[in-house]
Amino acid sequence: MSNFHSKIIAATIIASVIAALSTFPILTYAQQQTNFAANLSGKNIVPPTNSTATGTATFSLNPNGNLSYQVNAMNINMVIGVPVSLKNGTELVELLNLYATTGGGNKQQSAIPTGPVNGPLTSGVITADKLDGPLFGKSVTDLVNLIKSGSAYVTVRTTPNQHGEIRGQILPSSAAPTAAPAAAPTAAPAPAPAMNKTAGMNATSTSAAPAAVMNKTAGMAAPTTAAAPAAVMNKTAGMNATSTSAASAVQRGCVGNAVTAWTLNSTTTHKELIDKLAGCFNQK
Repeated sequence: MSNFHSKIIAATIIASVIAALSTFPILTYAQQQTNFAANLSGKNIVPPTNSTATGTATFSLNPNGNLSYQVNAMNINMVIGVPVSLKNGTELVELLNLYATTGGGNKQQSAIPTGPVNGPLTSGVITADKLDGPLFGKSVTDLVNLIKSGSAYVTVRTTPNQHGEIRGQILPSSAAPTAAPAAAPTAAPAPAPAMNKTAGMNATSTSAAPAAVMNKTAGMAAPTTAAAPAAVMNKTAGMNATSTSAASAVQRGCVGNAVTAWTLNSTTTHKELIDKLAGCFNQK
């Protein structure tokens, strides 16, 4: 095979590798964060209350494993507790500071029950030492697991409704961000090859040959330089050369080994993979 054809194939494969790798989503801290929320109302209490009060509770899992929270309420008065509990009422952690005080000196008094609330009710961070009931002595991860399973509820207790005036189930927040991969560039006007369900890429066709069919795991099809049918990839990894302008067996083996080693070694950088692929086509 001429040096010209070798360089064309090498450049196409390297460009395809870079294009596919650029589509991998990069997770930021915000995307890794786990968010939860509960909508609070009297209809969720058992039995339901006639309260016109409403509220929301939001939770965010911090990098250190603790759980930040914020509870807001509207049209509610004389709050005496805001526990997170199981459906049967078994308390897991109290969100309201029951020891809060107001005033100072001789005028100091308990802030519980509260006065009328129309906005922020309580906020803070749940740590392991605050867990109670069946979670006493356990970690915040155990609480998060209960939340993820839909087993945890937030209840706002008041003096008139000591078992709960408004309540809501804690569920994953629908506002969690998602990664959007960038579109891979096209190198020729030929029809775009079909991608598989997991990962992989097809090199650009330099003739009117049909696009190669990718397997279900990983791999890439070498570009075609004649009208022969495209090769079908196997179920693991690798690439099949074309029939007329095919690379040598040594070159095919070198490329296959480089790609396989890259898929098995997550520490290999993109540049190292590209250098190895380019080196394969210098072999005879």
